[in-house]
Amino acid sequence: MNYTLIKNLAHGARHGIRQKPLNSSTEIRLTRLCTQRCRQCQVYERRTEPASMDLALFRRVAAALKEYGAYIGFISGGEATLVPDLPEILLEAKKVFPVATTLVTGLYNKSETIRDIGRFCLDHDINIQTSLDGLGETGDILRGARDFSATVLRHMEMIAAMRGSSQSLLYANIVLSRLNLGQIPEIIARARDIGWRVTIGLYHHLTETTREDEDLSLQPGPELDELLAFLDHNPDILNLNSFIRGIAPFIASGETTRCPFVASRFLMTRLTIMENGDVHLCWGGPVGNLFANSMQEIFSSPAYRQRLDEYAQCRGCWTTCYTQRYLLIRPRSLREGADNLRKMMRMRRIQKGAMR
Repeated sequence: MNYTLIKNLAHGARHGIRQKPLNSSTEIRLTRLCTQRCRQCQVYERRTEPASMDLALFRRVAAALKEYGAYIGFISGGEATLVPDLPEILLEAKKVFPVATTLVTGLYNKSETIRDIGRFCLDHDINIQTSLDGLGETGDILRGARDFSATVLRHMEMIAAMRGSSQSLLYANIVLSRLNLGQIPEIIARARDIGWRVTIGLYHHLTETTREDEDLSLQPGPELDELLAFLDHNPDILNLNSFIRGIAPFIASGETTRCPFVASRFLMTRLTIMENGDVHLCWGGPVGNLFANSMQEIFSSPAYRQRLDEYAQCRGCWTTCYTQRYLLIRPRSLREGADNLRKMMRMRRIQKGAMR
């Protein structure tokens, strides 16, 4: 166990005593600039200046996270590979997040840029997450980019070929929507065949940078039921089986868990820090800004308390970011808890390379 993790666990114990969040997971969005124009996303419409967080600004964020404590980190955008300081930022992130650091990238950039960043992540055991929502024309429509799937698959294959003995976890997230259900089995197979794992998410428009699009909203029906049967206990996806099994009830009736931020205030906090330092939880505006406030101040603020009161009235969601993490630590039965444990042990073996 490294020194940073020990220090963070001590921080966590104090936060628990003071009834403050652990800050278990943090996404830092380095830039609003992007190479794609996804139908569900509006991050590229933001007009903050500067458009990207440079190394100096990132170090201010890192200092605030170190002071409070942090465990799992996601470095994203926009398109993170557009940020010139990305390698240095990733090294700083490794010092902040003792459990895991993941680069979230669309892999839609110049091949030489993707190659260099991919090799850097592999050399430093930094995980890489991308998105692969559709093939051919469907992919182009969903991601607003020409030759989307061909480009991303080529870059995924290139990175997998360089992997060697790296313990980096390589995985593609597939967002289920009304437009891509028929392609999901093939997308999973394509990713698996080139050495990448897959996670499944659902289209939503909860957060500050997602938009509502009725054409994407899932509806109950035989096509969805058939796909969910295919995904249930599928060895090629990393999701909890309880998450997959909860999709149909949620789509049909809104049946969901309690809001993780409210029901598990200590363990479940997931922060999103924007390129201008704004700190978001789930939906709603910022609850503070790390360039102006400390983490302790943000979690003690009226804005944070008010947001939790608002979330207590929320209808609920079914997302990998929030719901799945809640299901992991709050299983609804002993059987579900044992199933979760088996899945996490399998993921650990995958990351160590035992199942490549």
